[in-house]
Amino acid sequence: MAANEQADWKKRESLSSAMVQIIVVALILAGAVFAIYKRGATKKQLSELTSAARTTAMKGNPADLRNALKSVDEALAIDPKYPDALAVGASINTDLWLQHKEPGAEAKAKEMLAGAKTGDSHLEERYGSEAMHLLAAGDVKGSEEFVEALRKKGASTARLFYAQSLALKMQGNFPLARTGFLAAMDKAWKDPLFACAAGDMMLEEGANGAGDTFNKGLTGNSDHFRSKLGIALARVQKKERVGEAEGMIKDVLARDSELTPPLKARAVAIQAAIANLAAQPDQAISMADQAIALNGEDPWALFAKANGLAAKKDPAAVPAYDAVVSKAKFAPVFYFVGAQNLQEAGMPNEALALLQKYEDFFKNVKNTTADGKEVAYLERDDKYWLTRGDVLLASGKQDDAMAAYDKAIAAKSINISKAYYAKGALLLSQKQFDKAAEILQDITPPDGTGTNPQAYMAMGDVMFSRKEWGPGCQNYAFALTRLKATQAPREKLNDIVTDVEKKLKAVGQKDVAKLWVEEAKPLIQ
Repeated sequence: MAANEQADWKKRESLSSAMVQIIVVALILAGAVFAIYKRGATKKQLSELTSAARTTAMKGNPADLRNALKSVDEALAIDPKYPDALAVGASINTDLWLQHKEPGAEAKAKEMLAGAKTGDSHLEERYGSEAMHLLAAGDVKGSEEFVEALRKKGASTARLFYAQSLALKMQGNFPLARTGFLAAMDKAWKDPLFACAAGDMMLEEGANGAGDTFNKGLTGNSDHFRSKLGIALARVQKKERVGEAEGMIKDVLARDSELTPPLKARAVAIQAAIANLAAQPDQAISMADQAIALNGEDPWALFAKANGLAAKKDPAAVPAYDAVVSKAKFAPVFYFVGAQNLQEAGMPNEALALLQKYEDFFKNVKNTTADGKEVAYLERDDKYWLTRGDVLLASGKQDDAMAAYDKAIAAKSINISKAYYAKGALLLSQKQFDKAAEILQDITPPDGTGTNPQAYMAMGDVMFSRKEWGPGCQNYAFALTRLKATQAPREKLNDIVTDVEKKLKAVGQKDVAKLWVEEAKPLIQ
């Protein structure tokens, strides 16, 4: 009996124990499943917050960047070490620091970047921020090489192209920088940051197309301040639609509370440039000083002041231009326009000294050609040699000017027609008519398809020197046609017609002069 009771007890105990164990295991499994679910839900939440931050930041205005940081802060409140949120936060703060000089942004950018690196985030924001911090520290070559090493491993993101292109631009390597900026634009066309970077370089080069490029920045955000300011500046630099540019600036400045000091500085700097165009140098200098007070690093504000001083023939223009190029040593437009303005202000030696600074910076820059050869940048820099030739010529140094024009021709670059014309015009002024004709003939085809109206004018002078009145008039007619096509002022066209008429009458060719006027007038109607 006792034995049976003991067996029954063991059975009951085994069943009870098994049930308890099953319940315990079930609870453990449920807890594990819940923990896994919670981790998954948390990870999803962190990912969504980080993605939201990136999307908001892409709009690009200061308020957008600050709003994006709210999503970053939410993510970090859940997990203070979440590496991707730290990477995005580092990138946003880097933009606030470098573009907008936001107080405290530098320290936050560096702190978050350190966290992103420790957590081994692989987002492009982490690596892009690393490259930008190297640039900010003055390690331009190091930044370029950092990105290049990543690209050799297969990295190919917009922010890496952007950072590397900035580094290349700062070293004077415009061809590769241009390619990189365009690649960044293609990869992230909704982000106006990259269109603005490309547009900025075009303005600094003095190249065409900057306005269209800034306009692409409005694709992702039609209210993007930097894009609007870029469009306005491009128009002012080209002296086209200046009234519209002025209106855009006023609209931007009307939203004062949304602007950071660098944005306000750029807007006021453009107003100063407009005042210079209106021949109001005192007002331009005053506005430029306001812009400089807001952001002493803005080269366009410094440039507007230097231009105003040069217009007044003030010797202070010389150190003012030096200040400009010290902030943007890589930007040709500041050197070239500055040298021309100093020359016109009666300071030829100072103009040449400014150009020498340009040559000193670019003399060691080498670009790689399509066939893989390295070529010294200055050898292909026809715009530099043209500008130098013009300054030398205005200084009465004709032989030196001729040598500069020869270098511009030898460059065989995009300004080849201007280079030929410059040399031809100089030979013409020296009354070397045959040599002038030889130089000009390649850019003044007899069917009128040449693109340089000044060259046709010069060829007309050559023909008149040979008493070839008919061919001479034909060349002047081609010049009028080309000038009208470029919407030259009517007064200028009338002056040319009158000037040619006077030349013909002065040599006793009254009948030809009458015929010229009859044929030329319809061309400019």
